[in-house]
Amino acid sequence: MVKKSSNSLTGNLQAVSKTKFHEQIVDQVQALIAKGRLKHGDRLPPERELAGIFKVSRHSVREAIRVLEQKKVLKSRPGSGTFVILEDESSVVESLANAMLREKNTLSEIFQFRELLEPQIAGLAARNAAKKDIVVFENLLEQQQKAPHNSIQSKELDEKFHLALAKATGNSVLLQVVELFNHILLKSRHEDYQSPHRNKLSIKGHIKIVNAIKCGDSRAASKLMAGHLQAIRELVISSNNHKKD
Repeated sequence: MVKKSSNSLTGNLQAVSKTKFHEQIVDQVQALIAKGRLKHGDRLPPERELAGIFKVSRHSVREAIRVLEQKKVLKSRPGSGTFVILEDESSVVESLANAMLREKNTLSEIFQFRELLEPQIAGLAARNAAKKDIVVFENLLEQQQKAPHNSIQSKELDEKFHLALAKATGNSVLLQVVELFNHILLKSRHEDYQSPHRNKLSIKGHIKIVNAIKCGDSRAASKLMAGHLQAIRELVISSNNHKKD
Protein backbone atom coordinates (compact mmCIF):
# COMPACT_ATOMS: atom_id res chain seq x y z
CA MET A 1 0.00 0.00 0.00
CA VAL A 2 1.41 3.40 -1.02
CA LYS A 3 1.74 5.89 1.81
CA LYS A 4 0.87 9.54 1.53
CA SER A 5 3.25 12.04 -0.06
CA SER A 6 5.89 13.51 2.23
CA ASN A 7 5.52 17.03 0.84
CA SER A 8 5.40 18.26 4.45
CA LEU A 9 9.12 17.45 4.61
CA THR A 10 9.98 20.29 2.27
CA GLY A 11 10.56 22.54 5.28
CA ASN A 12 13.44 20.27 6.31
CA LEU A 13 15.20 20.54 2.94
CA GLN A 14 17.55 23.39 2.08
CA ALA A 15 19.05 25.00 -1.00
CA VAL A 16 22.41 23.42 -1.83
CA SER A 17 25.70 25.19 -2.47
CA LYS A 18 28.30 22.54 -3.31
CA THR A 19 29.91 22.19 -6.74
CA LYS A 20 28.50 18.67 -7.19
CA PHE A 21 24.93 19.52 -6.33
CA HIS A 22 23.56 15.98 -6.54
CA GLU A 23 25.96 14.77 -3.83
CA GLN A 24 24.55 17.19 -1.27
CA ILE A 25 21.00 16.27 -2.25
CA VAL A 26 21.92 12.62 -1.63
CA ASP A 27 23.37 13.55 1.77
CA GLN A 28 20.25 15.49 2.79
CA VAL A 29 17.86 12.70 1.82
CA GLN A 30 19.97 10.14 3.68
CA ALA A 31 20.11 12.42 6.73
CA LEU A 32 16.29 12.68 6.76
CA ILE A 33 16.07 8.89 6.63
CA ALA A 34 18.58 8.59 9.49
CA LYS A 35 16.50 11.01 11.60
CA GLY A 36 13.29 9.11 10.83
CA ARG A 37 11.71 11.99 8.91
CA LEU A 38 11.59 9.83 5.78
CA LYS A 39 10.35 6.27 6.19
CA HIS A 40 9.81 3.23 4.01
CA GLY A 41 7.01 3.93 1.53
CA ASP A 42 7.15 7.73 1.78
CA ARG A 43 6.86 9.52 -1.54
CA LEU A 44 9.21 12.40 -2.38
CA PRO A 45 7.87 15.65 -3.82
CA PRO A 46 7.81 15.82 -7.65
CA GLU A 47 11.10 16.38 -9.46
CA ARG A 48 10.21 19.95 -10.46
CA GLU A 49 9.32 20.82 -6.85
CA LEU A 50 12.56 19.29 -5.53
CA ALA A 51 14.57 21.32 -8.04
CA GLY A 52 12.90 24.47 -6.70
CA ILE A 53 13.54 23.53 -3.07
CA PHE A 54 17.21 22.77 -3.64
CA LYS A 55 17.58 25.64 -6.15
CA VAL A 56 19.30 23.39 -8.69
CA SER A 57 18.48 22.07 -12.13
CA ARG A 58 16.19 19.09 -12.61
CA HIS A 59 19.23 17.27 -14.01
CA SER A 60 20.91 17.47 -10.57
CA VAL A 61 17.75 16.12 -8.92
CA ARG A 62 17.57 13.25 -11.42
CA GLU A 63 21.25 12.43 -10.81
CA ALA A 64 20.70 12.36 -7.02
CA ILE A 65 17.69 10.09 -7.43
CA ARG A 66 19.72 7.80 -9.69
CA VAL A 67 22.46 7.52 -7.06
CA LEU A 68 19.94 6.80 -4.31
CA GLU A 69 18.27 4.17 -6.49
CA GLN A 70 21.65 2.49 -6.93
CA LYS A 71 22.04 2.52 -3.15
CA LYS A 72 18.59 0.88 -2.95
CA VAL A 73 17.26 3.79 -0.91
CA LEU A 74 14.77 5.14 -3.47
CA LYS A 75 12.58 3.55 -6.12
CA SER A 76 11.00 5.44 -9.03
CA ARG A 77 7.63 4.12 -10.16
CA PRO A 78 6.44 5.50 -13.52
CA GLY A 79 3.17 7.36 -13.12
CA SER A 80 3.31 7.18 -9.31
CA GLY A 81 6.46 8.99 -8.17
CA THR A 82 9.67 8.30 -6.29
CA PHE A 83 9.44 6.38 -3.01
CA VAL A 84 11.70 5.54 -0.10
CA ILE A 85 12.48 1.82 0.10
CA LEU A 86 14.27 0.42 3.12
CA GLU A 87 13.84 -3.27 2.42
CA ASP A 88 17.59 -3.90 2.36
CA GLU A 89 18.31 -2.33 5.74
CA SER A 90 21.94 -3.42 5.88
CA SER A 91 22.85 -1.48 2.73
CA VAL A 92 20.96 1.58 3.97
CA VAL A 93 22.70 1.54 7.35
CA GLU A 94 26.09 1.18 5.66
CA SER A 95 25.33 4.02 3.28
CA LEU A 96 24.20 6.33 6.09
CA ALA A 97 27.23 5.45 8.22
CA ASN A 98 29.56 6.31 5.35
CA ALA A 99 27.76 9.62 4.76
CA MET A 100 28.08 10.55 8.43
CA LEU A 101 31.78 9.69 8.46
CA ARG A 102 32.36 11.84 5.37
CA GLU A 103 30.57 14.76 7.01
CA LYS A 104 32.66 14.48 10.17
CA ASN A 105 35.90 14.30 8.17
CA THR A 106 34.87 17.23 5.99
CA LEU A 107 34.12 19.41 9.02
CA SER A 108 37.51 18.59 10.56
CA GLU A 109 39.31 19.46 7.32
CA ILE A 110 37.43 22.75 6.99
CA PHE A 111 38.40 23.78 10.50
CA GLN A 112 42.02 22.76 9.84
CA PHE A 113 41.99 25.06 6.80
CA ARG A 114 40.45 27.88 8.82
CA GLU A 115 43.01 27.45 11.61
CA LEU A 116 45.83 27.81 9.09
CA LEU A 117 44.40 30.90 7.38
CA GLU A 118 42.30 32.98 9.75
CA PRO A 119 44.81 33.63 12.58
CA GLN A 120 47.08 35.19 9.94
CA ILE A 121 44.16 37.29 8.70
CA ALA A 122 43.37 38.51 12.23
CA GLY A 123 47.02 39.41 12.81
CA LEU A 124 47.25 41.36 9.56
CA ALA A 125 43.94 43.09 10.29
CA ALA A 126 45.38 44.29 13.62
CA ARG A 127 48.22 45.97 11.70
CA ASN A 128 46.17 47.46 8.88
CA ALA A 129 42.58 48.04 10.08
CA ALA A 130 41.25 51.55 9.47
CA LYS A 131 38.73 53.40 11.63
CA LYS A 132 35.94 52.46 9.23
CA ASP A 133 36.83 48.77 9.72
CA ILE A 134 36.58 49.13 13.49
CA VAL A 135 33.12 50.67 13.06
CA VAL A 136 32.05 47.67 10.96
CA PHE A 137 33.33 45.25 13.62
CA GLU A 138 31.51 47.07 16.41
CA ASN A 139 28.24 47.16 14.45
CA LEU A 140 28.47 43.42 13.74
CA LEU A 141 29.22 42.64 17.39
CA GLU A 142 26.21 44.69 18.46
CA GLN A 143 23.97 42.78 16.05
CA GLN A 144 25.39 39.43 17.21
CA GLN A 145 24.63 40.27 20.84
CA LYS A 146 21.03 41.00 19.92
CA ALA A 147 20.47 37.68 18.12
CA PRO A 148 22.08 34.86 20.17
CA HIS A 149 19.04 32.58 19.71
CA ASN A 150 18.52 33.13 15.97
CA SER A 151 20.59 30.43 14.25
CA ILE A 152 20.15 31.74 10.70
CA GLN A 153 20.94 35.36 11.62
CA SER A 154 23.86 34.26 13.80
CA LYS A 155 25.30 32.27 10.89
CA GLU A 156 25.03 35.26 8.55
CA LEU A 157 26.59 37.65 11.08
CA ASP A 158 29.44 35.22 11.76
CA GLU A 159 30.12 35.01 8.04
CA LYS A 160 30.08 38.82 7.73
CA PHE A 161 32.46 39.20 10.68
CA HIS A 162 35.12 36.92 9.21
CA LEU A 163 34.71 38.50 5.78
CA ALA A 164 35.13 41.95 7.39
CA LEU A 165 38.39 40.73 8.94
CA ALA A 166 39.68 39.77 5.49
CA LYS A 167 38.72 43.20 4.14
CA ALA A 168 40.44 44.91 7.06
CA THR A 169 43.78 43.33 6.14
CA GLY A 170 43.94 45.57 3.08
CA ASN A 171 45.22 42.55 1.16
CA SER A 172 43.11 41.98 -1.94
CA VAL A 173 44.54 38.50 -2.52
CA LEU A 174 43.55 37.30 0.97
CA LEU A 175 40.08 38.77 0.47
CA GLN A 176 39.70 36.93 -2.84
CA VAL A 177 40.82 33.66 -1.22
CA VAL A 178 38.23 34.01 1.55
CA GLU A 179 35.50 34.91 -0.93
CA LEU A 180 36.51 32.05 -3.23
CA PHE A 181 36.34 29.42 -0.49
CA ASN A 182 33.38 30.95 1.32
CA HIS A 183 30.91 28.34 -0.02
CA ILE A 184 33.08 25.62 1.55
CA LEU A 185 33.64 27.46 4.84
CA LEU A 186 29.88 27.94 5.19
CA LYS A 187 29.52 24.26 6.10
CA SER A 188 31.23 24.92 9.43
CA ARG A 189 28.74 27.76 10.06
CA HIS A 190 25.61 25.89 8.99
CA GLU A 191 22.41 26.49 11.00
CA ASP A 192 22.50 22.85 12.16
CA TYR A 193 25.70 23.63 14.08
CA GLN A 194 24.44 26.87 15.58
CA SER A 195 23.19 27.06 19.16
CA PRO A 196 22.84 29.74 21.84
CA HIS A 197 25.97 28.30 23.47
CA ARG A 198 27.99 28.47 20.25
CA ASN A 199 26.71 31.97 19.50
CA LYS A 200 27.73 33.22 22.96
CA LEU A 201 31.13 31.58 22.51
CA SER A 202 31.49 33.27 19.11
CA ILE A 203 30.57 36.68 20.51
CA LYS A 204 33.04 36.29 23.37
CA GLY A 205 35.82 35.32 20.97
CA HIS A 206 34.98 38.07 18.48
CA ILE A 207 35.01 40.76 21.19
CA LYS A 208 38.51 39.73 22.32
CA ILE A 209 39.78 39.68 18.74
CA VAL A 210 38.33 43.13 17.98
CA ASN A 211 39.87 44.55 21.16
CA ALA A 212 43.28 43.25 20.06
CA ILE A 213 42.76 44.78 16.61
CA LYS A 214 41.84 48.13 18.19
CA CYS A 215 45.12 48.03 20.12
CA GLY A 216 47.02 47.13 16.97
CA ASP A 217 48.30 43.98 18.71
CA SER A 218 48.90 41.65 15.79
CA ARG A 219 50.34 38.80 17.84
CA ALA A 220 47.43 38.81 20.31
CA ALA A 221 44.83 38.99 17.52
CA SER A 222 46.38 36.00 15.76
CA LYS A 223 46.62 33.99 18.99
CA LEU A 224 43.07 34.83 20.01
CA MET A 225 41.70 33.79 16.60
CA ALA A 226 43.54 30.46 16.80
CA GLY A 227 42.07 29.79 20.24
CA HIS A 228 38.62 30.93 19.12
CA LEU A 229 38.58 28.55 16.15
CA GLN A 230 39.81 25.65 18.25
CA ALA A 231 37.02 26.20 20.79
CA ILE A 232 34.37 26.43 18.06
CA ARG A 233 35.72 23.34 16.29
CA GLU A 234 35.61 21.25 19.46
CA LEU A 235 32.05 22.39 20.16
CA VAL A 236 30.81 21.75 16.59
CA ILE A 237 32.47 18.34 16.21
CA SER A 238 31.21 17.27 19.64
CA SER A 239 27.68 18.48 18.84
CA ASN A 240 27.79 16.73 15.47
CA ASN A 241 28.80 13.46 17.11
CA HIS A 242 25.99 13.68 19.67
CA LYS A 243 23.41 14.21 16.91
CA LYS A 244 24.49 10.97 15.28
CA ASP A 245 24.51 8.90 18.50
